[in-house]
Amino acid sequence: MRHGALVETTEYIDVAVRARELGCRVPSGVALLPGNFATATGSGEFRFHPAVPEVRSAWRLVGITDSGPYQKSRSADGSVQRSGDESVPLVVFFGLSSDAMTVLPALGMVATVLTADPNSATAREAVFDAVVERPNRRGCVCLKCRGFASDIIDLVDPVQKAREDR
Repeated sequence: MRHGALVETTEYIDVAVRARELGCRVPSGVALLPGNFATATGSGEFRFHPAVPEVRSAWRLVGITDSGPYQKSRSADGSVQRSGDESVPLVVFFGLSSDAMTVLPALGMVATVLTADPNSATAREAVFDAVVERPNRRGCVCLKCRGFASDIIDLVDPVQKAREDR
């Protein structure tokens, strides 16, 4: 990592099994997950990082569709409310059905959005998790990145290696 970001690799829950337990859409391909996906007791408790709408919009610009289990909350007047939670990480899931060529643009757009975030202390406070589905029904691994938002792009190779891990 260029700026000395901390990256920790940990085991992660099986995303498809967890989505079915929660009664929500099973993510496929590239998806934004709630920061509390592993611990929520139901989809109504999902908490997303505030940058999720901007990342989703940026992805659409480069042809990536978010297949995540997001849920929109509606106010009493029927309008969709945007809620973000700074205490949860921004989480991107890379499923086996995602094209390997989407890893770079997906991470690049995340880095771009977080770098441009006016609420970030000059993009030095990136809290980001890349959850990668491994082949042969071996579950998922989580690459936790803490540091500069620009360092997120350096996760391309580790994400690709996790996708190929046999």
